[in-house]
Amino acid sequence: MPSETAAPSRATEHRLHPLSVGFSLASQLRRAILPLIIGGASANFLGVVEMRFVLLVGLIPLVVGSVVRYLTFRYRYEEAELVIRSGLLFRRERHVPYARIQNLDAVQGVFHRVLGVVEVKLQTGGGQEPEATLTVLPLPALEALRERVREGKREAAGEAAAAGEVTDAATGTGAGEAPTGILAEPAATDLASAATPEGRTLLHLPARELLLHGLLQNRGMVLIAAAFGLAWETGLFERASDWVAGEQSRIGPAVEGVAADVVAAGILVTVVAVAALVVAFVIFARMLSVVWTLVRLHDYRVVRSEEGLRATFGMLTQVAATIPLRRVQTVTIHEGPLQRLAGRVAVGVQTAGGSQAGQPGNADPHRQQLAPILPRERLRDFLREVIPELDAPEVNWEPVSPLAFRRVLRGTCFLATLAAVPLYFALEAWGMAFHAAFLAWAVFYARRYVDWLGWALKDDMVWFRSGWLWRRTTIARYTRIQVVALRASPIDRWRGMASLRVDTAGAAAASHKVDIPYLPLDTARQLRTLLAAEAARTAFRW
Repeated sequence: MPSETAAPSRATEHRLHPLSVGFSLASQLRRAILPLIIGGASANFLGVVEMRFVLLVGLIPLVVGSVVRYLTFRYRYEEAELVIRSGLLFRRERHVPYARIQNLDAVQGVFHRVLGVVEVKLQTGGGQEPEATLTVLPLPALEALRERVREGKREAAGEAAAAGEVTDAATGTGAGEAPTGILAEPAATDLASAATPEGRTLLHLPARELLLHGLLQNRGMVLIAAAFGLAWETGLFERASDWVAGEQSRIGPAVEGVAADVVAAGILVTVVAVAALVVAFVIFARMLSVVWTLVRLHDYRVVRSEEGLRATFGMLTQVAATIPLRRVQTVTIHEGPLQRLAGRVAVGVQTAGGSQAGQPGNADPHRQQLAPILPRERLRDFLREVIPELDAPEVNWEPVSPLAFRRVLRGTCFLATLAAVPLYFALEAWGMAFHAAFLAWAVFYARRYVDWLGWALKDDMVWFRSGWLWRRTTIARYTRIQVVALRASPIDRWRGMASLRVDTAGAAAASHKVDIPYLPLDTARQLRTLLAAEAARTAFRW
């Protein structure tokens, strides 16, 4: 609780910028527009009410909610904590100690920059979502918030140091030892200072690397699928079909004539024409992916500073956020087949606390892909910056149980047979040929998958790799381990095998975890005992 002698300026309540009403309404509209359109179209089709009436009625609660949020949202600076109040009927008051604030993620879109405001997400270690989202603040208010958090961290660190000196005097321990778990880290920088970051630049992606990244990841297919779904729900397909194939259209007959000429020219011309269309579609999707990458990750930089790793990127929506190194729980190396051909990898991290959703438009995707693309020869140096105690990424991998191949083969053969069943009805005798090809692929896939599975203990870390075409290697330090679990299904016990899972504080639902399957039972038990002992021996560093 704040003391009665607290400075009046710190106890003054602050409000959001008045433009927060518009930005909050726009954010809600992005989430609600599709349900509103679907509901309006359904009501219009059934003849209940017109679509625009449904949209108008649906907008009313969104506007009222945005205004109420602006009028009721307050925050103030206390001596040791940030206090945030919100809500009208159901009121909520959150007390966030400055020492627990991990970073302040700042996001500026085009309209934010034009209007001189910024969206701030306050991250702590208390969950997978931001502790608070301030939509929106003027830039001077962001600077004041950043400075107050820094000051609060310094005061907390000073109090902890003083308490440590008293404890040292009472127990006779060395006075020079630093207190555990208290670091006077500054919060993340604002966007103005992020443009000229202080510290060492670990990674800067020029346009050539971003171009290569866009070609490799094929984000264009996601954009096309999203556009397809939106057009289907809004009825654009129906209007487009009328425009192309309607009675008054000249495009439909022309297309039909060209298609008839191609088919009449023979099977070879038809195959070539279809192949050309497929190639054109793939090229179009890749170009979309390149454009999206160049805009989204423009001037991508990762800078090592006193506050940790700071990532800045974006052309239209600019993002600046910080990852404190002591919050990093696991590091994952991603390699796809195209990445391996290009000699590139991607490096992602999982942190304790903070959103791990990685949704576009947020400040969070960099936490899952800290280095979206990285030359393989630079991997060793980059990993040493993220994990300073790492010796070298060369690892002697331990295999899984020899019986693992049979276990995986049964599953792949079952799927191959299931996929071939419809072909027997459609192609009759040719279905058997396809079935044989599927089974051959199942055997090949199972062998390569099991051969790539592996684990290792090195540099006080547990390593785990899996996958084959899309390979992933995850590293977890002993000091980050929270739970070591051994699991064995009835089939595992019958075959004398078990799975071992290592959980950390930052494990997200969709992340690649240290979850080692198909271990010999004795090996799994020994490994569980060893990792549990190491985790208990070392202090957990939050």
